[in-house]
Amino acid sequence: MKAEDLLKIIESEPNKVKLLIETLDQLKAGLGFQQDLLTPGFIKEWMIAEILGHKCHTTKHGADAYSQCGKEQYEYLSCKEGGGFQLDRIHDGNLIRITRNSAFFFAEFDVKSGLICQRIWKGSTQVFLNEALRKIEKMSASSNHLTFPVKWVKSNCELVYLNPDIT
Repeated sequence: MKAEDLLKIIESEPNKVKLLIETLDQLKAGLGFQQDLLTPGFIKEWMIAEILGHKCHTTKHGADAYSQCGKEQYEYLSCKEGGGFQLDRIHDGNLIRITRNSAFFFAEFDVKSGLICQRIWKGSTQVFLNEALRKIEKMSASSNHLTFPVKWVKSNCELVYLNPDIT
């Protein structure tokens, strides 16, 4: 079924958005996810995990996803085309948020439709950590967000997914 077909089915419903979100929430719960569907970043993390064949986290605590065997942990950063990948609330006292991961994945979404993943790169945790430490050293005391430009990602990471619809 395509999205247009589903929309035709629910056309007569008075609150289409509520119905669709409740349906997605039931799907999420049926798959074992425990966190709030509308937690910032969760839906994109779920989408990225589906593309890469990873297991998405079921709670907001810990890594964003895991390998199928559960031995590897992954962090996902995403942005729209033209943006930058941001890791928030990071400082030298909580670097475990970086070092616990086996790899970092950077997913770039379409600028017009934030639901379409265009590209995903895979980066080494050590390379990411080195750049994060460099950025933390230069960051002001009031800032605790690190941005990784697409240019840096393209230079330091491996492209592992390219949307087949990109021409």
